[in-house]
Amino acid sequence: MSVLPAETHSALGQLLQGLQAADNNVRSQAEERLSTEWAQSKPDVLLMGLVEQIQMADSPTAQSFAAVLFRRMSSRTSKDSSGQSRELFLTLQKPQRDAIRTLLLQGMATPSVVAQPSLRNKVGDAVAEIARQYTDEDVYNDDGSRDTWADLLGALFQASQSPDAGQRETAFRIFATTPGIIEKQHEEVVLSSFTKGFKDDDVAVRLAAMDAFASFFHSINKKSQVKYYPLISDILNILPPLKDMSNSDDLTKALVAMIDLAEAAPKMFKPLFNELVKFSITVIQDKDLDDKARQNALELMATFADYSPQMCRKDPNYTADMVTQCLSLMTDVGADDDDAEDWCTTEDLDLDEADMNHVAGEQTMDRLANK
Repeated sequence: MSVLPAETHSALGQLLQGLQAADNNVRSQAEERLSTEWAQSKPDVLLMGLVEQIQMADSPTAQSFAAVLFRRMSSRTSKDSSGQSRELFLTLQKPQRDAIRTLLLQGMATPSVVAQPSLRNKVGDAVAEIARQYTDEDVYNDDGSRDTWADLLGALFQASQSPDAGQRETAFRIFATTPGIIEKQHEEVVLSSFTKGFKDDDVAVRLAAMDAFASFFHSINKKSQVKYYPLISDILNILPPLKDMSNSDDLTKALVAMIDLAEAAPKMFKPLFNELVKFSITVIQDKDLDDKARQNALELMATFADYSPQMCRKDPNYTADMVTQCLSLMTDVGADDDDAEDWCTTEDLDLDEADMNHVAGEQTMDRLANK
């Protein structure tokens, strides 16, 4: 049941159609109405209407547009009642904010939203935007205590345990964007949630859990990080199946999360470092994988040289294998160009080679030489 009257939704529907019009004049007029008649005059009605449209609109396209526009407008700078510049959502009164965020969480769990991956991600992004505002700004309850949107954390933990893989992925995507919503008193729940996420049957959920954990790990202090070191074996177990399936895109994403963790706490990898070295070398060697995946494996190993050179020196395989792979990559001047004929005869002197294997090999060799 809608909070707003039917005529308000009718006017808002016409506005949304105008904003998506192909005619520039129609679209410009709609944008002007959005700014003056809605955002400035009745921001509460605008944001409430958009969040209701996420559930009520008659097509996934309309629902998606409402979610995108809600996210954009909620973060628009405006003046609150005291004249202070704040993001539009935070200029609303507490009852209005509470009602909107409750409907937003309901929208995230709406079957029509859950069933559409693109729409689900857009609604998740809208939730993450409001969560960011609560973590970045000081928002207070009527009794003077800080308002942290406690219901969000419970909803996300519940979603991370949902039987629907899309819901689980969305929960971790939001965690990745706003790790600050996880507070110290939730450590045990966090450990359990991430452990299940790393072992999820769905690849997308496992990758989202990795990304969320890397973001969360960066947000906590060194002392707190140590409590999560035992999770590293579950994280590393995500990698081999991706390589075995030659899933370059997903392997690339996973390696990016690993690089983030290696920068934050290389010591976390110490018990399994030799196994990780051996695995990474097999990725670098595998020409059936995309260059980006191979280069990310190389970057992961180079990151350890930057942040924990002593651990690299002590490993029996690291130095010899890395030098060998760097030299091999330095001779790899292009796909299907084994004799380097294309590379030698090219007249394009402005060719951007920054993402090519031979450049990655050369740059990594330089980094190793300086350690």
